[in-house]
This record gives sequence, structure tokens and C-alpha cells, in this order.
Amino acid sequence: MSLLAQLLLQLPAFLIALTGFVLAGIFMGRARTSAILVIIASILTLLQSGFTVFNHVVMLELVMNGELDSDTYSIIGSAIFTLFYIAISVLLLAAAFAGRNPQPEIHVHTQGSTAFDAPATPLHPHRGALILTLGLLGLLMFAPLGIAAWIMGNKDLAAMREGTMDKQGEGQTLAGKVLGILATALMIFAIIVFFATIAILTSNYRGF
Repeated sequence: MSLLAQLLLQLPAFLIALTGFVLAGIFMGRARTSAILVIIASILTLLQSGFTVFNHVVMLELVMNGELDSDTYSIIGSAIFTLFYIAISVLLLAAAFAGRNPQPEIHVHTQGSTAFDAPATPLHPHRGALILTLGLLGLLMFAPLGIAAWIMGNKDLAAMREGTMDKQGEGQTLAGKVLGILATALMIFAIIVFFATIAILTSNYRGF
């Protein structure tokens, strides 16, 4: 397979890394630790894509020429891919929960009295961490979870705008929604490619 074809196959990974850089830039001021973890994970994603291209263009050629044993090739490739996958997953999951602080209590001071907790209208607790986790899992492991993150994110962001849900989770909710959209788009892309491949193979099969 040509170098250009390999680069085109790495386009989804490039889009994931680009999304990570954009999200990290948006939330750097509000969640610096999480943003840095996402940046590192995005860099590792690009490195993983680079290794994939190197693996198919260089290492596979060495195997075909007999300069590299096939078992050694499989062990090296599997080990490096596994290390990349574990590192990226750990970084993104850590970013989802890094820097979470408890919500401070609201106090109201009235003239001639001591401070007391304000009987504010109760708000629904946010689900930012859950939505962000679903978005990450949808992107990394099981794409349909991205649909759940997208739907839940839309619903919760609307509730936050209406003032019926705690807005402290707005950043996590928005990030989870974006990851859910990306996971869903990549899933649709993969389905299209799968059926297109099946159609091409079927049309080239002489038995049909």
C-alpha cells in the first residue's frame, strides 16, 4: 500500500488529535491540568499514527524482503500499539476527573444577623464527568457510546442555559458532547467504508 494511502487511512486519528488540541486550548484557562493531559494524549495519538505508517511502509517491507522475521514484526507492532493505546486511554480518563473541586456553599449576609446558607432554588446536579467519560469511551472503545454522550450533552447544556442545572459541569459536558459527535461521525465513516469495501470486493468477485 502506498504512502499516500496510508496517510489517508490515518485521517480519523488526525481529526481526533486536532479535536484534542482545540478542546485543550478552549479549557486551558479553566482546567489547566486536564488540558495538559489532553494535549499529551493528542501528541501520542499523532505518534501512534506515525508509527502505523512506518509499520506498514518500512517494517512490512523488511518482512517481505526477508530482512525481518514475521514473529518479531508481530511482537514489536503489537507491543507498541498496546502501549500507545493504554497511555492514551489513561491520560484521557485522568483528564476527565482531574482538578474536580467540591462546589462551595452559598452564604447570604443580612443586616443585623449572622451568615446563613441561602435557601436557593435546588438545581439538578450536572453529569459532566459522566458525559465526558462516555464521549471518551465512545471515541476510544465503543463508538455507540458517543451517541449517548451527544444526546445527554445536548439535553444538559439546554438545562444549564435555562438555569435548572448546575453550570459547574458546563465545560465537561461540552467537551463530552464534542467527543460524542466526533465518535459518531467516525462510526458513520467506518460503516460507509466497510460497506463500500464489501461492494467493491463483491463486484470484483467472478462468481457474481
